Amino acid sequence: MVEPGEVEGGGREPAADWFRRICAVHDRVFSAEPFAWVPEMSPAHEEELRGLMAVAGFRLVVARQRDRLLGYAYGHPLPADHGWWGDFTRPLPAGLVREWPGRTCAVISLAALPERRGRNTGRRLLEELLRDRAEQRAILSVQPTALATQRLYRHRGWTNVGRKGPLAGITPPCWDIYVRDLGVAPQ
Repeated sequence: MVEPGEVEGGGREPAADWFRRICAVHDRVFSAEPFAWVPEMSPAHEEELRGLMAVAGFRLVVARQRDRLLGYAYGHPLPADHGWWGDFTRPLPAGLVREWPGRTCAVISLAALPERRGRNTGRRLLEELLRDRAEQRAILSVQPTALATQRLYRHRGWTNVGRKGPLAGITPPCWDIYVRDLGVAPQ
């Protein structure tokens, strides 16, 4: 029997320690079906992660079994002037897209090795990433072809608020956006 793995979180330092293994898991997970993938996504992810590690409020959670990375999740507070709410296929309600400091936590990436699926690794990673967040809600994006992933998010209380795109030069060009209330009172 496979041990469940240990889940732990942190900021920049653990991300630096796990950087190469995070990138390897990312590439393994997102280069397989049902995800759209082009080789340029690997260096783009590395660059994005390096940049995010310097963002205030960045948080990483890893699931590991000794020194083996089983999965990861990371995110950060969404800045009020972030462009996340643009480029939707249909207009969204003003109350949904209005941002202010402390309103939204963006889940940027979540991945669990294929052999860890169905073992609650992804659920544990996401719960730990969002535990004790000060923001009122969380947001994430999912590739439209990842139907099983979308079902899991809906089952866990996430709401699909719309499709973003098409975005020029992005693979895939469209993304489904999900939001979940974190149960924090407005400030």
